[in-house]
Amino acid sequence: GLHSGHTPLVIPRAHDCITLYLGSKDKYLTEFNNYPGTFWYSVDYMERIENEESGQLGAAGIAELEDQYENFVQKYGKKRADFLIEEIKSWTKHYERAVFVDTGLGDVKTYEEMAINRAEREGWKYERMEGDRRLIQMLVDGNWPEEEFLIIQPGQSIEHSFDSGIVRTTLP
Repeated sequence: GLHSGHTPLVIPRAHDCITLYLGSKDKYLTEFNNYPGTFWYSVDYMERIENEESGQLGAAGIAELEDQYENFVQKYGKKRADFLIEEIKSWTKHYERAVFVDTGLGDVKTYEEMAINRAEREGWKYERMEGDRRLIQMLVDGNWPEEEFLIIQPGQSIEHSFDSGIVRTTLP
């Protein structure tokens, strides 16, 4: 767990960055419960990708897979190479929807187009959602209600709470 040394820490009660982009943990939970097979895209995520074919977090891009496939064929033979590539790509089977969250920042048009192309290539339904920077603005403004933010005092650590609070403090 993350812990505070000498200075209090303030963190949003968020499952991940998508909670921040959508503006609330309730909105995130609604989306997650209604559409658990969603792959989320945002400008900042897309900016970390060199191009739409590579750099996916946790998964190799198409160009990288082609190079990897050739190496696998040479090393293990075609049958095993086919199996390995199929396994590497298997994460996509868990998704059926791609959502681009428009936070109003960055080159939205370019990156949304990349998300659309990826959704088409994977056979996923595509949706666009307006983001809500409310939580981020509250964090910056110092408006930290307990139901939305956790304040970790010096000497405390955080851990999962496994409830609607998402995280809680604990003493080491």
